[in-house]
Amino acid sequence: MKHFLLGTVFGAAAGLVFSCMKDDEGNRPGKPLKDEFDAFKHEANRFNQALQKAKKASQELNEQMPQAERTISDLSDDVEKYSRHIDPTVDKIKQKSDQLNQDFGENNIVK
Repeated sequence: MKHFLLGTVFGAAAGLVFSCMKDDEGNRPGKPLKDEFDAFKHEANRFNQALQKAKKASQELNEQMPQAERTISDLSDDVEKYSRHIDPTVDKIKQKSDQLNQDFGENNIVK
């Protein structure tokens, strides 16, 4: 424990001395790290905001899902009802078409 405490104090002192030194341009060694750390904080904030927006959008989508499902179900029911309604008309058109094809075929054979 005694050596650990001595190493911690020595490391802190060396870090303090190192941080006070400047390079040829007058910049401290930690300046690029600070710039990178600030950029990282900015990106983390942007990510957090995007995550919050995504959560909000997901929540809104979940709230609107039951209404959308009802609308789709209603549309499906309407299409099915319309299909049943026009089936007799479609059948009559098919019958007329078949009759015309038969009549046309008979008229061509006679000539």
